Amino acid sequence: MQNVLVPFDGSDSAKRAVNYLVEASKAYPDILVHVLNVQREANLYGNYVPATMLEDLRQGALKHAEAVNAEAVLMLQAAAIRHEAHQAVGEVVSTIVAAVKKYNCDTVVMGTRGMGSLGNLVMGSVATRVVHDVTVPVLLVK
Repeated sequence: MQNVLVPFDGSDSAKRAVNYLVEASKAYPDILVHVLNVQREANLYGNYVPATMLEDLRQGALKHAEAVNAEAVLMLQAAAIRHEAHQAVGEVVSTIVAAVKKYNCDTVVMGTRGMGSLGNLVMGSVATRVVHDVTVPVLLVK
């Protein structure tokens, strides 16, 4: 566990995943943590949506993702853990899968439940899909 991806949505479960890595960093002092927040694409309805409006929405989503990541970044900075923060807009699971490859991660550490409600009754639907779709070990933190 040297190059880890942490999908982070600001939920209590995601914060526990970061805390887990803070503790794990004692055993893995050279760990590099990639914090990733993915915002879903805006659903727009109508016959014509100007490209500038779409880009403004995308930039707003990326700015929001950066603000969400800020909490995890502060936690990692306080523990002096090497980290990089990444923001994306798109479908959450496929973006996480792509990030594992792009950043050459050897592990995904994530919470079991995110900010959603109905889809997360037992174990988060995103966590379940990530477990099945990535090619590296996934550590789920309750």
